[in-house]
Amino acid sequence: MSAPSTRPQEQPQEQPPGRREQGQRARRAPGAPPRAGFGTTLFGFSLGAVLLRGRTAGLAALPLVVAAVAVVVLVLTSVPARYGLQTTLAGDLLIGLVVPIVALVLGTGAFGDEREGGTLPLLRSLSRPRWHVVVARAAAAWVSTVVVCLPAAAAAVVLGVSVNLPAGDVVAGVALATVLTSAAYCGLFVLLSLLARRGLLAGLAYVVLWETFLAGLAPALRGLSIGSYGRRVVTLATPGDVPLGTVAASGTLTSALVLAAVAVVAVVLASWRLQRTDLTSGGA
Repeated sequence: MSAPSTRPQEQPQEQPPGRREQGQRARRAPGAPPRAGFGTTLFGFSLGAVLLRGRTAGLAALPLVVAAVAVVVLVLTSVPARYGLQTTLAGDLLIGLVVPIVALVLGTGAFGDEREGGTLPLLRSLSRPRWHVVVARAAAAWVSTVVVCLPAAAAAVVLGVSVNLPAGDVVAGVALATVLTSAAYCGLFVLLSLLARRGLLAGLAYVVLWETFLAGLAPALRGLSIGSYGRRVVTLATPGDVPLGTVAASGTLTSALVLAAVAVVAVVLASWRLQRTDLTSGGA
């Protein structure tokens, strides 16, 4: 019978406090995004979720229809007749119809789908402030709106150049109007998706009743219309013309600044709203 071993058992070496804390920081939950570039990763996930939805592909048909209309105009009309049609296509169809509809669907879907699906409480699992999520979702909706509207914007540029307007001014006006109007609408509709359970219906009522009907009929209300400022920016190539439905008292630069301010304020308010949303119940 062998004698029991008297060799002392080796005790695990305790790591220094600094290294132990470093190891704890390095451990993350499975599937969690890396710390480095977290904001960029969150934006990438949000952008992919928006662009890969079936509704986004369906929305792409609307700008393509506008582009087809521009091709028909180029083929069947003379240069003098196109001048007024270019203003109609860029101001009324692109800025007044395509941009708000696309931004409405993509902006309200930023949080509306999670609210309806009951997955909004999953935002608690993120280790970053909730306003990071709002900024990422709003930016994803904004970029997606601009991308979807590109065919209609390109058609407006081609039509403007075809009537001998300065090419640089046409491109700048259409691009600025599309980008800034999309940002303002997306910010507003992201905020609306956090304020109302039926954000899509509420946003549709806003676009139809306020932007199209009331602001179109009452000049005094155009100062509160996003589309009116957008149509003013798109006239950069024709500064002497102030089409119907624009803010006549506002210049191009002022209108651009107003659109940018609306986008920033809407995202700030959406962040404030999400910070105070009870995620355990799916929001108010």
